Amino acid sequence: MNKKDLSSADQVSASKKGGRFLAVMCQALFFCQLSASPSTPASEINIKEDFKVELLYSVPRSQGTWVAMTFDDKGRLYTHTERQQLFRITPPGLGKKEALKVEPIKVDWRVKSGRGSVQGMAFINKKLYMVRNGNHAKENYVPDSIVRLSDSNNDEQLDKLEYLFDIPSVPGEQAPWNEHGMHAIVAGPDGKSIYVVSGDRNPLPAKKGLAPPHWNQDAWGKQYLKDPYVGGWVMRADLEGKNVEYFSVGLRNCYDIAFNSHGDLFTYDSDLEFDIALPQYRPTAIRHVMSGVDAGWGGRGGHMNKSFNSDFEEIQAPIKNIGPGSPTGVAFAYGAKFPAKYQRAFYACDWSYGRLFAVHLSPDGATYKAEIETFLSAQGLPIVDLAVSPLDGALYFTVGGRGTQSSLYRVTYTGDEKCAPVQALPLDKQSTERRQARLKLEKFHGQVNPKIVAQVWSSLADEDRSTRSAARIALEWQKLEQWKGKALTEANVRIKLQALIALARCTDGQKSVQAELINALNSLKFGSLSADEKTWYLRVLTLSHIRHGKYSPNEAKKIIAKFEAQLPDKDRRVNLAIVTMLSHLGSRQMIKPSLDLLKKSRTQEEQVVYTESLLRIPKATWSLEQGEALFKIAAESTRQWKGGARVKSYRERTLKGMVNILSEEQKQLFAKEIAALKKPSTLLTGKGRSFVKNWKIKDLAGSLEEGLKQKRDLANGRALYAETACITCHNFNGEGGLAGPDLSSVGGQYNAHDLLENILSPSKVINEQYGLMIYNMKDGTSLQGRTINMVGNELMVASNPLDPGSSELRLSKDKIKNISASTHSFMPPGLLNSLSQEDILDLLAYLLQ
Repeated sequence: MNKKDLSSADQVSASKKGGRFLAVMCQALFFCQLSASPSTPASEINIKEDFKVELLYSVPRSQGTWVAMTFDDKGRLYTHTERQQLFRITPPGLGKKEALKVEPIKVDWRVKSGRGSVQGMAFINKKLYMVRNGNHAKENYVPDSIVRLSDSNNDEQLDKLEYLFDIPSVPGEQAPWNEHGMHAIVAGPDGKSIYVVSGDRNPLPAKKGLAPPHWNQDAWGKQYLKDPYVGGWVMRADLEGKNVEYFSVGLRNCYDIAFNSHGDLFTYDSDLEFDIALPQYRPTAIRHVMSGVDAGWGGRGGHMNKSFNSDFEEIQAPIKNIGPGSPTGVAFAYGAKFPAKYQRAFYACDWSYGRLFAVHLSPDGATYKAEIETFLSAQGLPIVDLAVSPLDGALYFTVGGRGTQSSLYRVTYTGDEKCAPVQALPLDKQSTERRQARLKLEKFHGQVNPKIVAQVWSSLADEDRSTRSAARIALEWQKLEQWKGKALTEANVRIKLQALIALARCTDGQKSVQAELINALNSLKFGSLSADEKTWYLRVLTLSHIRHGKYSPNEAKKIIAKFEAQLPDKDRRVNLAIVTMLSHLGSRQMIKPSLDLLKKSRTQEEQVVYTESLLRIPKATWSLEQGEALFKIAAESTRQWKGGARVKSYRERTLKGMVNILSEEQKQLFAKEIAALKKPSTLLTGKGRSFVKNWKIKDLAGSLEEGLKQKRDLANGRALYAETACITCHNFNGEGGLAGPDLSSVGGQYNAHDLLENILSPSKVINEQYGLMIYNMKDGTSLQGRTINMVGNELMVASNPLDPGSSELRLSKDKIKNISASTHSFMPPGLLNSLSQEDILDLLAYLLQ
């Protein structure tokens, strides 16, 4: 590639106009000539209708692979590589055929002994702030740091380096790997501060912060740690790097953060792919990062089993789960010459699956809710960062990372809607009041003042979770003598339970508090509590067991007797929490109700919890009938467990435990079934039902409108959602898998006819986000699957998206001839053929409610 080639721009556009966008996007043939061009051509990128994408620049290997970008106030783009290379880019004007200009930054800001990569940059007040990764090796250790570059003599060149402050790291831990270290830096909404986000490899940047220092491993089977990991975090400081404090904790590995026009902070957090389809799995998620919150991740380095989900009241819930992926850059599109909806959208990059999501936020109490759409996507498009140009109003994004080919793209709007600058997202009166109430409480975070207790106390009962969380966080900062007695004697049930959660968290090692907590709980009638309140009650019991020490045999006996009588409960969360607690406390009477719950369980995650809990009970406690019942109920479904890399060990351990409970005679009786457990399971399974009819849309279309006007059996619809295996791939209102689209909002996207047609003919329109690809190799072979990751010259492909941990293949790009989209959906036809017409109407009514 010569110098002329290095500055040329590929102006191929991929404008998608007219027709039904989903059909165009999903039925189009993706074709990737990997040997013809190092960059994905714009024509192979699927993009939202009336938008255009241009490939501006294929980055030569001599200029590295770009992993961070930001604009200055003159519309010039700064990019940084995985190594110590920094460039300033002047893009060509819109519609002009001028060359793109690439200039290296010459000031020596680099780390002298180490990789010195930069994954976060922000241009603030004419200065370029950078998060500089140091050298974590034990020899020549250099800490991570925040530095900034500026123009000292007004010659349009950054020539002055200023060091602001260090970020502590652990010498020798993952020394050459920065992917879970320091990431983005952004300007605060006040214009006077900077915010920085870290993955889970760095300790807290300061002793001062807003999250109460009470995080720990608060789950059954875990042990209290004196110095627990805090996970990823967000910090803030002033523009000079002074007054450093941590803002929130418990993130997994957020690459980027962004503020909306109201000053609220958002991110796209990562998952732990090993845990897909296990109870502790936290999908990649859009998160509203609020003051003082703990998002529940406490792992670091080789300690990756410290994930706590938002069923725990003190763990912040995400505003939208997405599923497997690799989150990278995020940004709001303020200033873009886009329609209002897309200016206000929060854009989130998925590196592994080559997707850019447009996240549409709307007020939800004191926080937000989100609707997700795929804005653009392509196979082999590792999108790493993005930003809006203040000069031309276009959205720019770069691909690269892990040694992959880097490229720069530009997105513009070509439709007819008005693109005038928009005001802040409108908030109605109630949302405004809710948000202001939360912000008022957050001002108390990190503060110790006797007056605060009275000001936050009533908010502990708030129906809005983010509001009562803000109140509890403020309370946990206060001195115990100011509120302990008040918590133990409070008459309001909701306030009492929230205060007791706080009390349990603030009294590590104080054994005497355990008896006080139990006495306070015993003053409440558990059966009269709401579902949420029951989970809080059970949470206090869990926290005390971890924080204050194991319950005495006598106390454990009382707890067991009380809660064995509470099974089953109407709420899924309550049942799971009770069964888990009883199994750890040594219950012997929980087998029968737990078997009933296992039999009725709808998801693999529930099955894992119930079977693990049952198998904690010693074999001597099981009757022959109970052991046989467990085997009959769960052995075959356990064999079908699929998901991340850890699922295999869970599956094998559980199957072995079930067989071990059987008597020798029973093992002989079920010898054939036991042998079958060692064989691979089928890809999709539903509950055995008799064939009814090979349904076509014409058979049902005429009865849909009238049939759905009648009162439907939603309980039957919910049961059928599991029995037809829909739940295996699709999540609906928090239940189900992640291999297919989330159906929680399907009622607002489809009418009954279109939804039914998609179910009956799944290959007619394939959601490209979940479609399979065909990898045609140069040796004449081919395989089908989905790209789930990439590094350097290799693609990692899951041949079974339901079981990525056990079906991953590695393909060298040099050996691939081309990649095309499969015209067949992973979802098989005929899933409704065992249902009657009335059953189908119940299922549709359940999904459309």
